[in-house]
Formats: sequence, structure tokens, C-alpha cells
Amino acid sequence: MQLLVDRMPSADYDDRLHGEKFVIMFDWGENSDPVPIEVVVLYKYKGDVLIAGTRRKNWNSYDEAVEAGKEIADKFVAKYWQD
Repeated sequence: MQLLVDRMPSADYDDRLHGEKFVIMFDWGENSDPVPIEVVVLYKYKGDVLIAGTRRKNWNSYDEAVEAGKEIADKFVAKYWQD
């Protein structure tokens, strides 16, 4: 029987340029995986929830996965906002 592990919650993130709010969610894989296998970044726009991006990788820690989510959010803002 696999042991269940405590998992960290989703992470809120405000992008560095405009303060746009994102939520970084995770796909954890198996019940015993302590590190997420995929990052999904969500953005709320005019009442709709958009997927700003996803990334699947073998991270070494939860913090690395969160940093990947922040990069996705920053790239999304850089692509769709004109200063």
C-alpha cells in the first residue's frame, strides 16, 4: 500500500510588471509523489478562467515547480500586455 503524503496548496502569484493575479495549480501524479509532475497556471479574465500555460517536468521540489509557474505567468503577461 502506498503512503499518502502531505501536499502543498496552490500558490497565488501577482506578476512583476502589472500585478495581474494568477493561481498556480499542480498535478501531483501518484498519491505518494511529494513533488508535482505538472504546473497549471490560471488567470481570471472578465469572469472566465483561462489557462495561461502548463509545464510538465521532473522538479526536485515544490518550490521549483512554483518558480516554473511564475515564469509561465510572466511570459503570459509579456505576450498579451502592451506597455
